[in-house]
Amino acid sequence: MELSSNSKVWVYQSDRKFNVSEKETINILCQDFIAKWAAHGTSLKSSFKVIDDYFIVLSVDENIASASGCSIDSSVKFIKELGSRFDIDFFNRMNLIVKNDSEVKFIPFSDLVEYQEWEVYNPLVSTLGQLNSEFLVPVNKSDFYQMLA
Repeated sequence: MELSSNSKVWVYQSDRKFNVSEKETINILCQDFIAKWAAHGTSLKSSFKVIDDYFIVLSVDENIASASGCSIDSSVKFIKELGSRFDIDFFNRMNLIVKNDSEVKFIPFSDLVEYQEWEVYNPLVSTLGQLNSEFLVPVNKSDFYQMLA
């Protein structure tokens, strides 16, 4: 489904890499959730994506219908249920995922300065446009790095 670049996104970062079986099941469950996701009875023009086996991204084109508090709550509940099912923490914001050409690491936020030559995923992006252009950035150019420097 094609969504506008200003569509709202919610990025959920896993505390570990999804295995193949988990990724397949997560894709099926996300597809089922998206198909039923609604705000005050109105279906949301929405989509999801699993990125690099660590992230689930939900998105809503709010030009069509905005996500309400209840619909956002239902998405959080859904992600919490996925976390319980697979023993994954999607809500620990004190860790980051960095990558270079050969590896991906899950690190404490405070260790970021040790990875200046790497790239870091920014789970704080809020629009589809930002996801496409600012999700993976050089560590030393990231807002996270600026907080620690």
